[in-house]
Amino acid sequence: MKRVICLILLLSLFLSGCALFAERIKEPVTFYYVRAEYPYSTTESIIGSEEREASGHRSDLSYLLALYLIGPSDEELVSPIPKGTRIYSVTLEKDTIYLNLSDTANTLTDSGFSIACACLSMTCLGLTNAEQVTITSGDRVVTMSADTLMLYDIPTENQSTEEQTQ
Repeated sequence: MKRVICLILLLSLFLSGCALFAERIKEPVTFYYVRAEYPYSTTESIIGSEEREASGHRSDLSYLLALYLIGPSDEELVSPIPKGTRIYSVTLEKDTIYLNLSDTANTLTDSGFSIACACLSMTCLGLTNAEQVTITSGDRVVTMSADTLMLYDIPTENQSTEEQTQ
């Protein structure tokens, strides 16, 4: 009889723990980062994603972006934004998010800055109903929209075979 009671208690603890875990991932958000090891020979994107818990903060864009700047927890992803970057302001006007970041222009190449803006834009667009994101950092200003974000460089049908092999 004692074994049955112990078994019931253990099962109830286990099941309640599962219920608590399910509650913790109730409001996931998706953050986009750069893959640490990018396989250039594939059609896989250089940008990867991970889900984070946002319960109670789903509508707080400033909080979520501060969480984003901490970096990924997945070891296969790295933050495209240099450590120490701060968000000075986050404004949502009509369908545009305006982000003013500390000056990272001196530490990133042009392509690195573009990739960082793409990751940050994809994250912001997924967190809100905005249609575009304008990011300012130092003297650099980039505006990206969901319609213009292209993450794959795939040859089109109009390209000749010779152009595809170059």
